[in-house]
Amino acid sequence: LAQVCAILLPFFQLHPAAPMGRRPVLCGGVAALLLTFQTGFLGQFRPVGTRPSSSIDRRLPAPRTRRLAEESELSEAAQANIAKLSEEIKELNEVIEEKKGAHSRLKLEIDNFRQRTKSELASARGKAAIPLVQELLPIADEYEYAKQNLKIETDGQKAVVTKFEALFDKMLQSWKSLGIEKMNSVGETFNPELHEAVSMIPSQEYKEEVVCNELRPGWILKTPGSDEEQILRAALVCVSSGPGP
Repeated sequence: LAQVCAILLPFFQLHPAAPMGRRPVLCGGVAALLLTFQTGFLGQFRPVGTRPSSSIDRRLPAPRTRRLAEESELSEAAQANIAKLSEEIKELNEVIEEKKGAHSRLKLEIDNFRQRTKSELASARGKAAIPLVQELLPIADEYEYAKQNLKIETDGQKAVVTKFEALFDKMLQSWKSLGIEKMNSVGETFNPELHEAVSMIPSQEYKEEVVCNELRPGWILKTPGSDEEQILRAALVCVSSGPGP
């Protein structure tokens, strides 16, 4: 293009044969020719696939419009996923509550079973020991009688008595673990199911029909975990007849 300009412009502007009046016209034609040549020549180097800006604007959506469309589609998909997840969470919460209720019921049943089994086992152990304890009751009575009549004079005798008392108390504790206990009769109202009356004597301390003296202790079996009492042996007692004359 530069070489063409260098060749043509001096020819049309300075050639002596060209009329003076036509030189500006020729220069204008040369300029138009150069402009047309430049546009056609440069047009050959436009990148492939490009179009005028006006055509691009007409054929492609605006960036903001495209972004809004994508956000709208994403929002609808997200809302569908959220609704699905919410429904699943609700179902899982219902399953959790159901499992918690079943666990609580099962735990209560197990606790009741353990308590019932423990009570039944203790009751069975106590009842199984009844024949043996009934055979040992006379020995316990003899020990009580002997203890009341002992005359302790020396330290050696006192040590022996202390040993036997500890042994007897240990035996009573083992009986108590089975539910076997000694009855307290003195001061209680006479009950023919619990007491065996030997005599009635006047008493200034106790009212009439009240046990005032115990000749032989009575024994009962209290089943662990139950208020039921079984009489192993009735107490041998004296009943007050009230104040004397």
